[in-house]
Amino acid sequence: MIKNRFTLLFSSVIFTILCQSTSFSQQDSTYVDGKYYKGSEIAQAQEREKKMNFESYFMPGLAYTLYQPKISDSLGLFSGVAVDYLIISNVNQTDNHSGPSHVQWYAKLNIMKSDRKEIGSMFMYTTGINLSFEKNPNRLFLIPFFGLEFGGMSQKQSGTTVQFTPTFGLHLLAKKNIYLKVHGGYVYPISNFENMQGWTAQAGLNFALW
Repeated sequence: MIKNRFTLLFSSVIFTILCQSTSFSQQDSTYVDGKYYKGSEIAQAQEREKKMNFESYFMPGLAYTLYQPKISDSLGLFSGVAVDYLIISNVNQTDNHSGPSHVQWYAKLNIMKSDRKEIGSMFMYTTGINLSFEKNPNRLFLIPFFGLEFGGMSQKQSGTTVQFTPTFGLHLLAKKNIYLKVHGGYVYPISNFENMQGWTAQAGLNFALW
């Protein structure tokens, strides 16, 4: 009889301790990005969330551009430097976020020369937007995207025209203070279409000054 009472009392004490431990554990924990974290893990989880969800503004950049018009036999292959200005970039990779995880709006000026000396330089000025393919990629690199550029292009022999360019590419690195990307597309001019249409490719870097 005494043994049974002792066993019952011991079980009751153990049950009370476990309940209090669970209660304290719940009070000392929180949810970050839909997940349960305890104690010292909370600060680490919040730091990871900041790295994966952020906005960047007004980031200058440089790029190298190639452009091959359809009549490259007569105009040649154009290449040169592009001055790229990332106006705003939004990254949101939380599980409950709807829509593309990476969104960019930028402006760009391409200054290109032909590999034929007798052909004048080409200027291509655009504004564009990039949207990621994946919804919530949990990484800072190799993020595929598609986009659209709209603007104008001017070249001495071929004249001036408005153009738009569907693009596809890859964020090789996407961080709050630096972006490294490659992309390509096909240029569709509004006028002089047969001569000015063609493939373009670019590799570029945007970086924060502060």
